[in-house]
Amino acid sequence: MAAHAPASPSVDRALTVLEALVSAGDGLTLSALARATGIPLATTASIVYTLEQRGYAARRVVGRSHFWRLTARMAELAAPPAT
Repeated sequence: MAAHAPASPSVDRALTVLEALVSAGDGLTLSALARATGIPLATTASIVYTLEQRGYAARRVVGRSHFWRLTARMAELAAPPAT
């Protein structure tokens, strides 16, 4: 069975980055994230910076390396506040 092209390649790439960050636990460098997802480095950077701006990802700086991880904000999507 042939794979179908995603209806929105941009959304597909963003979800791929999210899934990789979930699997990473403590986080990944931008280069490692790009390698793990097969997404070009510049595109991965754009996605991860957007996730950071929106509060879904955070970076931890160790020396000259930046490690990206998801934040608790992701859980808020699955469990909206009770009214």
